[in-house]
Amino acid sequence: MLTSCVSTRNVIQIDDYILVTTNGKDVYETKNITAFVFENNLRNLPFDQFVTNKFSLAGYHTREFWVTIDSNRYKIIMYDNAELEKYIDISKFMVSTEETQDMKIGSQGKFVAISMLNASNEDCLAEGSLYENIAIKFLKNLKDEYLRYK
Repeated sequence: MLTSCVSTRNVIQIDDYILVTTNGKDVYETKNITAFVFENNLRNLPFDQFVTNKFSLAGYHTREFWVTIDSNRYKIIMYDNAELEKYIDISKFMVSTEETQDMKIGSQGKFVAISMLNASNEDCLAEGSLYENIAIKFLKNLKDEYLRYK
C-alpha cells in the first residue's frame, strides 16, 4: 500500500490584472511598492518595445520614465524578467494561454509588471492611495492598448 503526501498549491489566473505588493522592491525610499501585473501576449511585439515606441523612449532597456496625466507627472517603473522573479512570486500565477516557441515574438516573460509613483515618490497603486484610481485607469488603458496592438 502506497501513500503520498502532495501539497496543493493555490494558483491565480489573472483575467485582467492584479495588484501585488512587491517583496523588497525599494524605489526612492518607497518600501515594497505595489505592482500592476497582467498576463503577457507572447504573440505581440515585446512590451518593452511597445512602450519604447509609444512614449518615444531612448531604448528598449529603459525601465523608468515619466508620463504626464492631467498636468501631473508620474514615474512608470517596468520590471524585467529577473525583477519579476526576485520581487514578485510569479509561481502562484497561472498562464491561461501557452504559446509554442515558434509563435513567440522575441524573448518575453509570461507576465508584465509595472509600478507607478507620483512626483513625491509615493506609491500610486498602494491600497488607499489618493492616486490609485488614476494609476489603475492609466495602466489598464496601456495594457489594453498593448494587447490589441498588432
